[in-house]
Amino acid sequence: VSDVAAGLQYLHSRSVVHGDLSGSNVLIDGNERACISDFGLSTLLTQLGGSTFATSNQSPGTLRWAAPELLEFHEAEGGENPPQIIPSPRSDVYSFGRIMLQILTGKVPYHYCTREVQVMHAISRGVIPQRPGRELVTDRQWLFLQRCW
Repeated sequence: VSDVAAGLQYLHSRSVVHGDLSGSNVLIDGNERACISDFGLSTLLTQLGGSTFATSNQSPGTLRWAAPELLEFHEAEGGENPPQIIPSPRSDVYSFGRIMLQILTGKVPYHYCTREVQVMHAISRGVIPQRPGRELVTDRQWLFLQRCW
């Protein structure tokens, strides 16, 4: 987990947002170090007139790790362009918390939801995953996870 946190810190210090972080985007190398992969949706943050402009498309299958703000669609001016989804360092941290939960429990977030629409509904309403038993996630770890969310 610390390798992923260090990787995110490095990316964010270089104004890079991954934007689509999930458990399947964390690979283990030959030295047993975790590495962040799949930068197809990563975004360089550009400050222009005080606004941050970035676009991304949330991939199907990564919904369980997505921050709620990535599920909010904001229409572009004129209504002709597709809606913008704006990832941020904060949304990467949110996804990191979900990855940590997956590592600790061995289960994907919202594993008890059988349909993606149930997951989307829970995330959009701010419902966090159910707390696992203390034998899997200590109180200290759970507090840390909640701070990510």
